[in-house]
Amino acid sequence: MVSASGDRTCDAPYSQKLMNLDKNSEIPDLDNSQDVTIAVLEGLGNLAVGDRTVTLTPGVFVFVPAGISRALKVETMLNLLLIHCQPDPDLCESAWLMNVQL
Repeated sequence: MVSASGDRTCDAPYSQKLMNLDKNSEIPDLDNSQDVTIAVLEGLGNLAVGDRTVTLTPGVFVFVPAGISRALKVETMLNLLLIHCQPDPDLCESAWLMNVQL
């Protein structure tokens, strides 16, 4: 089950959602028509990005550009910030990951 604790869409071409995902839930096909940034606040899960899998733990920050497939599987309750924005042709076309100590 997916629930959004907050949702804000501005005039700018992006939206951000604070999400609380239940244990063992899945989003098998996240929209890949836009760039997406995920910041993990709490919990544990896995993000399939193309042919790679990223472990989602608190402090992990992932950027995935438009056109790359992505799917989310939650292991424990997972709280994250999900930001979608219009594709930026000036950005590189590969995903990247950053792990920040919280």
